[in-house]
Amino acid sequence: MDRAVDILAAVAAKNGALTVDGIVADTGLPKSTVFRILATLTARRLLDREEQSQTYRLGMLALVIGARAMGELDLRRSARPHLESLVAKTGETVHLSILSENNALCVDKLDASRSMRMASFVGFLDPLHCSGVGKALLAFQDEPVRQRLMARMRFEPHTPHTITNPERLTAQISEIRARGYAVDDEEIEQGLRCVAAPIRDHSGSVVAAVSISGPTTRVTQAGLTDLAHAVEECAQSISRELGALEKATT
Repeated sequence: MDRAVDILAAVAAKNGALTVDGIVADTGLPKSTVFRILATLTARRLLDREEQSQTYRLGMLALVIGARAMGELDLRRSARPHLESLVAKTGETVHLSILSENNALCVDKLDASRSMRMASFVGFLDPLHCSGVGKALLAFQDEPVRQRLMARMRFEPHTPHTITNPERLTAQISEIRARGYAVDDEEIEQGLRCVAAPIRDHSGSVVAAVSISGPTTRVTQAGLTDLAHAVEECAQSISRELGALEKATT
């Protein structure tokens, strides 16, 4: 794996025009090893080979991965000031997550200013059916996308409160879409409550979700509406940073 990464980095550093001899010189790897790894990387479309010049450049898959990484970086950069404001306003832990296959992938996290911090981290994966960010991401996808995601769900129970069948989740999705935010009410961890709202880009598509999470002693049912409004305002501010024109309901 390390040697494959070294080769990819060498090609990227030379603007994607490197011969086998150049790769050997830049990486210090034996030519036989370079040939073997190049065969795998080109087969996986991480590299492309230009037949006429016999040079290698980054392939389509590498470009897709790079574009996705840049998009996430732009999202984090745009969102960070608003996430900081949300932590200051609520005193609770804030997460920024995106859809990643059948999970919500945490791409940024700011810890609560009060005690009892969460053990989550950037790169943490939340299931879609029982987390606040997961349900917010799921609920506001286009219907065909939502159906494909739900068809792959395993509905694993994490607590006695976890939704474990598609009928209940579908009913809750209708509620989420109507009110504009999602709630995880001790569904992924007992004693923990979360409220999340969707973030849209310039096209109106939901590309991320923002949430606040905290112990049920602080994130109470009585105070949930006020916290939900704070999360929605944060999500709308980030959406405007990304070019969204107005709050959408679809």
